[in-house]
Amino acid sequence: MNRRTTLLVAVIAAFVALAALPALAREANTAERPDRPQRLYPPAWVDETVDELRSRIAERVAAAEERIADSNRLTDNQKAQALENLSDASTAIAAADESAEIVGTATSRAQLQRIAWRSERKGDTPDYEDHIARDLVRDSRRHDHLVTIAGWADAAGVDVSAVNDYLDNAEGQLVVAGGGSTVEQRHDAVHIARAWMTQAHTTLMAE
Repeated sequence: MNRRTTLLVAVIAAFVALAALPALAREANTAERPDRPQRLYPPAWVDETVDELRSRIAERVAAAEERIADSNRLTDNQKAQALENLSDASTAIAAADESAEIVGTATSRAQLQRIAWRSERKGDTPDYEDHIARDLVRDSRRHDHLVTIAGWADAAGVDVSAVNDYLDNAEGQLVVAGGGSTVEQRHDAVHIARAWMTQAHTTLMAE
């Protein structure tokens, strides 16, 4: 198999293997409905600078604070808890240095808030441990797929050094997700890993 054919096979395999990458790792689309992402790939954030990302997320946080304060559906206690969660999320995002870390953390905290609200409406207790465990299984499988595809591309003569760096970062986050830290830290780690894998996938497709 020549280099061109090998690379074509790798590209096709990448699209098949990663077609189901979680939407939240692609793009948190709107402040109004963060659970309705754009159906586009690659996500816009991979080409944004860290400062641009921080600015965009700050705008969304401000909008979210206003919606929570004005909500007629939340009790005062729920508003206070949501605003506290939002403040914690902002602190965690501010501590992130890389785009993948910023996007992953923001996505993670928004999902945790939705899970909490959904469970409260149903009157049950969210099983975060099961949620994280299932995410970890799926994302570990995605990571393995990408490692395989990157190996094929490397064998075809493509420079995948940047891709491998992203995948190494993703692997490190998956280790954190499977460790003994807090729910927030482990859930953040899963979503940060997804964001690193999104960067790896995007870079690989651009080669």
